[in-house]
Amino acid sequence: MAVNTTIYYFSGTGNSLKIAEDLSTNMRDSKIVRVAYNTLHITADEDSAKIGFVFPVYFRGLPRMLEGFIKKLKVNSNAYFFAVANFGSSAALSFQQIDGILKEKGAGLNANFSVFMPGNMWFMYYPHPEKDFSERIEEEPGKCKIIAGKINCKSENPLPILEKLEEDKKMYNAFIPSTVSNNFWVNEKCTGCAVCSKVCPAKNVYFIDGRPVWKKNCEQCLACLHWCPVGAIEYKQDSIGRKRYHNPLIHSRKMFVDSLKKK
Repeated sequence: MAVNTTIYYFSGTGNSLKIAEDLSTNMRDSKIVRVAYNTLHITADEDSAKIGFVFPVYFRGLPRMLEGFIKKLKVNSNAYFFAVANFGSSAALSFQQIDGILKEKGAGLNANFSVFMPGNMWFMYYPHPEKDFSERIEEEPGKCKIIAGKINCKSENPLPILEKLEEDKKMYNAFIPSTVSNNFWVNEKCTGCAVCSKVCPAKNVYFIDGRPVWKKNCEQCLACLHWCPVGAIEYKQDSIGRKRYHNPLIHSRKMFVDSLKKK
């Protein structure tokens, strides 16, 4: 039986999962689907009346895995499409990217929404103060309730105006996450628990002699680094001595990809 609303989400540190869950809680007849290596077989959704995409903003745009997923997804052009971006600073190119992909399918992005959340890309910038973390996490459920209400009534809004379009494009075009695997390394704290491998949406981390090794399928979501329970994983020298972040309301087991039921 078809559902009214399907929310596809990409999540590394749990923010997008929390948002997707809170949106779904405030919607009738909805389901959420994580975009990860074990759901990439989904290439069509022509039954959902409403289709949404929830994601973090990476390098001023979409996570590469989500971008590819949307491009391959066959949809009903008459469906209502919405996107919810979460970020530390700006949605940047992400909504325009989704709208462009949908226009190639004869559709378009009907509504876009933004939720400020703690950022986690410490190799780009130092994380926001803890006060910002707590305020953003506390405000998120209320914001999602408002957003869900607008989605329920098929509210529409225009795409935001991009003031730094060329700069944003230049940064995103340089975003090639599959090339960064060699930047990860593990220190002496590693216990071999394999949480890093279990939370990876790209199945990019495997183990040799009880130690994690990174392949060439990285999405640069930093799930491995932030979910490590002992802080054993580092990125270059940038993460040394810095606190880790994952959404405190999401348990690591919810992020274990293989525990998800395949759709």
